Amino acid sequence: MILPTEVWVMGHRWEIIKVEQDWFDDTDAYGNCCSVKRKIQIFTGGGGSITRDTLLHEILHACWTMLAFNEKEEEERVVNSLSSILIGIMDDPRNINVVRFIAGK
Repeated sequence: MILPTEVWVMGHRWEIIKVEQDWFDDTDAYGNCCSVKRKIQIFTGGGGSITRDTLLHEILHACWTMLAFNEKEEEERVVNSLSSILIGIMDDPRNINVVRFIAGK
């Protein structure tokens, strides 16, 4: 699966950057969202499911920023919970019609 290079959130472009093993080793994180530069960094070495979850997680951080929500500690809890549950919904084959509908396919 090829990592996308950008995502648009509320009309704003966010660059998606694939990071290398040394970045992962230094940060101990699969991803990062920089709201100042509108860049999302993703480590893909964890495998497809982890990468998809991480990308969705970081996109939710971008959404949080664009909606101008506060409470940084609460942000991580909400984003972490939402990304995991949404990936679970999308991966469940019983939801294929819902996923296709939302994706416009």
